[in-house]
Amino acid sequence: MSETTIVDRDYAHPRTTLNSSSYARLSSHEEVRSTPQPRPRSTAPGLSARTVKVVIAGLLFAASFIALFFLAVLPLTEIHGLKVTGVSTFDQAELVSWARLPEHVYWFNVDSAAIAMNLSAHPRVASASVERRFPNVLAVSVVERMPLAVVYARNAAGRTEAHCVDSLGVVFAPASEYPAAGTLPVMSGLEIRGLHYGLRLEGTFAALLASLAEIRGSNPALIAAISELRVVSRDGAPAELLVYPARYQVPVRMQPVLNAGLLKSMMLVLDVVETEGLTPSIRELDLRTDTFVYRTKEAVSG
Repeated sequence: MSETTIVDRDYAHPRTTLNSSSYARLSSHEEVRSTPQPRPRSTAPGLSARTVKVVIAGLLFAASFIALFFLAVLPLTEIHGLKVTGVSTFDQAELVSWARLPEHVYWFNVDSAAIAMNLSAHPRVASASVERRFPNVLAVSVVERMPLAVVYARNAAGRTEAHCVDSLGVVFAPASEYPAAGTLPVMSGLEIRGLHYGLRLEGTFAALLASLAEIRGSNPALIAAISELRVVSRDGAPAELLVYPARYQVPVRMQPVLNAGLLKSMMLVLDVVETEGLTPSIRELDLRTDTFVYRTKEAVSG
């Protein structure tokens, strides 16, 4: 149990008693001045010798660590090339030159996104990804473009040459460098001037190639059954498509967007025409509507 005690104490300074003579002197214009006492100066405590030694030791350690990093560790992280996977149709050295890898670049400051963008600009590259692997490896994974059709264009000497085009409409390489290009359909009805690899076909041709790519994914045998896809365009009229089958001599007119069901129906009708011996008399088969129409060389029948 605590107690609180009230102390009867006066903390005021005792008054000085002046006698009559002292009062008289003060009243005779004498002044009593108090001399101010100087304040004590506060002095900051200085660093001890032990603290100074600790600071110096820390600075020396940091300097040693930095020197070790630049002399021993940093050279081990320098990237001298690319580790490439996914390239099979052209030289990897060509791809490395497209990467534009800077000189004296290191693992910690290499711009992987910029290098991937540079590689993707190569006409034969559909996509590229770049991964940093410590201490000094830059791994590149490439997806090459796959030829879906062949287009023809004249070169500077006036000679007509075949070139590969992919599902995105990108003309990317000579057809002579792809043995399988001989089995692909030829896309005609367009004139390419000043061809350069990386050129992208647009409009009707882009839509046609996109539909052709879907058919290749579900039924690639139907692609092999087509010899040529010719886009026909007349002034003021929508574009149409003439399909030239590989096994039959009768061209088929249809809308310029394909689907697997339509191509299967086309093959069935052509089988009937071939079986009935009507091929020599038919000029073309028309599948633009739900009604199958064939045009003979003298008349039109349905």
